[in-house]
Amino acid sequence: MRARFDTDASFAALLVPTVIQGAALATFFVPLVSLSLSGLSPDRVPAASGLLQFARITAGSFGTSIVTTLWDRRATLHHSQLVEHLTGGNPVTSQALQRLQANGFGTGQSQDLINRIVDQQAFMVSADDIFFASGLLFLALIGVIWLARPARGGGAGSSAAASGAH
Repeated sequence: MRARFDTDASFAALLVPTVIQGAALATFFVPLVSLSLSGLSPDRVPAASGLLQFARITAGSFGTSIVTTLWDRRATLHHSQLVEHLTGGNPVTSQALQRLQANGFGTGQSQDLINRIVDQQAFMVSADDIFFASGLLFLALIGVIWLARPARGGGAGSSAAASGAH
Protein backbone atom coordinates (compact mmCIF):
# COMPACT_ATOMS: atom_id res chain seq x y z
CA MET A 1 0.00 0.00 0.00
CA ARG A 2 2.82 2.38 0.79
CA ALA A 3 4.65 1.58 -2.44
CA ARG A 4 2.02 3.57 -4.33
CA PHE A 5 2.30 6.87 -2.50
CA ASP A 6 2.79 10.11 -4.36
CA THR A 7 3.50 13.65 -3.22
CA ASP A 8 -0.24 14.43 -3.24
CA ALA A 9 -1.21 11.54 -0.94
CA SER A 10 -4.31 12.24 1.11
CA PHE A 11 -4.59 11.83 4.87
CA ALA A 12 -6.67 8.67 4.41
CA ALA A 13 -4.08 7.20 2.05
CA LEU A 14 -1.47 7.68 4.76
CA LEU A 15 -3.70 6.57 7.63
CA VAL A 16 -4.97 3.21 6.33
CA PRO A 17 -1.55 1.52 5.96
CA THR A 18 -0.48 2.90 9.33
CA VAL A 19 -3.52 1.42 11.09
CA ILE A 20 -3.01 -1.93 9.37
CA GLN A 21 0.68 -1.91 10.34
CA GLY A 22 -0.19 -1.10 13.95
CA ALA A 23 -2.60 -4.02 14.16
CA ALA A 24 -0.07 -6.34 12.50
CA LEU A 25 2.71 -5.34 14.89
CA ALA A 26 0.47 -5.99 17.87
CA THR A 27 -0.12 -9.54 16.66
CA PHE A 28 3.55 -10.04 15.77
CA PHE A 29 5.36 -9.41 19.04
CA VAL A 30 3.42 -11.77 21.32
CA PRO A 31 4.20 -14.90 19.23
CA LEU A 32 7.78 -13.68 18.71
CA VAL A 33 8.39 -13.40 22.44
CA SER A 34 6.61 -16.70 23.10
CA LEU A 35 8.76 -18.52 20.53
CA SER A 36 11.91 -16.89 21.80
CA LEU A 37 11.33 -17.68 25.45
CA SER A 38 9.70 -21.09 25.14
CA GLY A 39 11.62 -23.93 26.70
CA LEU A 40 13.57 -21.75 29.11
CA SER A 41 13.57 -22.32 32.82
CA PRO A 42 11.83 -19.55 34.80
CA ASP A 43 15.13 -18.27 36.23
CA ARG A 44 16.53 -17.66 32.72
CA VAL A 45 13.48 -15.83 31.30
CA PRO A 46 14.40 -12.29 32.52
CA ALA A 47 17.92 -12.43 31.06
CA ALA A 48 16.67 -13.93 27.80
CA SER A 49 13.95 -11.30 27.55
CA GLY A 50 16.52 -8.54 28.01
CA LEU A 51 18.79 -10.08 25.39
CA LEU A 52 15.85 -10.41 22.99
CA GLN A 53 14.97 -6.73 23.39
CA PHE A 54 18.61 -5.72 22.94
CA ALA A 55 18.86 -7.75 19.73
CA ARG A 56 15.57 -6.32 18.44
CA ILE A 57 16.61 -2.72 19.07
CA THR A 58 20.09 -3.24 17.61
CA ALA A 59 18.67 -4.89 14.48
CA GLY A 60 16.20 -2.02 14.16
CA SER A 61 19.06 0.48 14.32
CA PHE A 62 20.97 -1.34 11.60
CA GLY A 63 17.81 -1.61 9.51
CA THR A 64 17.11 2.10 9.86
CA SER A 65 20.64 2.97 8.79
CA ILE A 66 20.54 0.63 5.79
CA VAL A 67 17.12 1.86 4.64
CA THR A 68 18.13 5.52 4.99
CA THR A 69 21.26 4.91 2.92
CA LEU A 70 19.32 3.03 0.24
CA TRP A 71 16.63 5.75 0.20
CA ASP A 72 19.23 8.46 -0.37
CA ARG A 73 21.04 6.51 -3.08
CA ARG A 74 17.81 5.64 -4.89
CA ALA A 75 16.76 9.30 -4.70
CA THR A 76 20.03 10.30 -6.35
CA LEU A 77 19.43 7.73 -9.08
CA HIS A 78 15.84 8.86 -9.67
CA HIS A 79 16.89 12.52 -9.63
CA SER A 80 19.41 11.90 -12.40
CA GLN A 81 16.83 9.90 -14.38
CA LEU A 82 14.23 12.65 -14.06
CA VAL A 83 16.68 15.42 -14.94
CA GLU A 84 17.59 13.60 -18.17
CA HIS A 85 14.13 14.56 -19.44
CA LEU A 86 14.50 18.25 -18.53
CA THR A 87 16.43 19.46 -21.53
CA GLY A 88 16.25 22.78 -23.32
CA GLY A 89 14.76 21.04 -26.34
CA ASN A 90 11.92 19.51 -24.32
CA PRO A 91 8.78 21.58 -24.96
CA VAL A 92 7.31 20.77 -21.53
CA THR A 93 10.45 22.03 -19.78
CA SER A 94 10.55 25.19 -21.90
CA GLN A 95 6.87 25.86 -21.26
CA ALA A 96 7.26 25.37 -17.49
CA LEU A 97 10.23 27.75 -17.38
CA GLN A 98 8.34 30.34 -19.46
CA ARG A 99 5.30 30.15 -17.16
CA LEU A 100 7.44 30.59 -14.06
CA GLN A 101 9.27 33.55 -15.60
CA ALA A 102 5.96 35.07 -16.68
CA ASN A 103 4.86 34.88 -13.03
CA GLY A 104 7.85 36.93 -11.89
CA PHE A 105 10.49 34.31 -11.21
CA GLY A 106 13.99 34.89 -12.53
CA THR A 107 15.75 32.32 -14.67
CA GLY A 108 17.76 30.97 -11.74
CA GLN A 109 14.73 30.94 -9.46
CA SER A 110 12.70 29.05 -12.05
CA GLN A 111 15.42 26.45 -12.45
CA ASP A 112 15.79 26.12 -8.67
CA LEU A 113 12.04 25.63 -8.27
CA ILE A 114 11.97 22.93 -10.93
CA ASN A 115 14.98 21.29 -9.27
CA ARG A 116 13.11 21.26 -5.92
CA ILE A 117 10.12 19.64 -7.59
CA VAL A 118 12.41 17.03 -9.14
CA ASP A 119 13.99 16.44 -5.71
CA GLN A 120 10.57 15.88 -4.14
CA GLN A 121 9.55 13.45 -6.86
CA ALA A 122 12.88 11.62 -6.73
CA PHE A 123 12.64 11.10 -2.96
CA MET A 124 9.00 10.02 -3.25
CA VAL A 125 9.77 7.46 -5.95
CA SER A 126 12.75 6.31 -3.87
CA ALA A 127 10.51 5.81 -0.84
CA ASP A 128 8.07 3.85 -3.01
CA ASP A 129 10.97 1.64 -4.13
CA ILE A 130 12.02 0.99 -0.54
CA PHE A 131 8.46 0.17 0.56
CA PHE A 132 8.00 -2.17 -2.41
CA ALA A 133 11.29 -3.97 -1.71
CA SER A 134 10.40 -4.23 1.99
CA GLY A 135 7.04 -5.74 1.10
CA LEU A 136 8.69 -8.33 -1.13
CA LEU A 137 11.23 -9.12 1.60
CA PHE A 138 8.52 -9.67 4.19
CA LEU A 139 6.55 -11.87 1.80
CA ALA A 140 9.67 -13.95 1.20
CA LEU A 141 10.31 -14.21 4.94
CA ILE A 142 6.86 -15.69 5.60
CA GLY A 143 8.37 -19.09 4.80
CA VAL A 144 10.81 -18.72 7.70
CA ILE A 145 7.89 -19.07 10.12
CA TRP A 146 7.74 -22.81 9.47
CA LEU A 147 11.42 -23.14 10.31
CA ALA A 148 10.84 -21.72 13.80
CA ARG A 149 9.93 -24.52 16.15
CA PRO A 150 9.20 -23.87 19.80
CA ALA A 151 11.23 -25.96 22.23
CA ARG A 152 9.44 -29.05 23.44
CA GLY A 153 9.59 -30.57 26.87
CA GLY A 154 9.94 -27.45 28.94
CA GLY A 155 6.77 -28.34 30.84
CA ALA A 156 3.86 -26.17 31.82
CA GLY A 157 6.01 -24.08 34.13
CA SER A 158 8.29 -22.78 31.41
CA SER A 159 5.37 -22.09 29.08
CA ALA A 160 3.66 -20.06 31.76
CA ALA A 161 6.88 -18.24 32.52
CA ALA A 162 7.50 -17.47 28.86
CA SER A 163 4.01 -16.15 28.32
CA GLY A 164 4.21 -14.04 31.46
CA ALA A 165 7.53 -12.47 30.45
CA HIS A 166 6.01 -10.01 28.04
